[in-house]
Amino acid sequence: MVEGIKKKILDYLTSNKGKEFTAEEIAKAVGEERINVVKAQLTRLIKDGKVVKTDGKYKAA
Repeated sequence: MVEGIKKKILDYLTSNKGKEFTAEEIAKAVGEERINVVKAQLTRLIKDGKVVKTDGKYKAA
């Protein structure tokens, strides 16, 4: 189930390429209430080189 969240996050950021979002904004957009789950998946996506974090916001790499 968590992998599904990871895909939703990546799909959301990819479809909004060039825009930056806070973890809270991303959580709301993908329908995940547990912000810690979203932050954990964002960290994994950063390690995978698919997401970039700048000034506390995230965007597709």
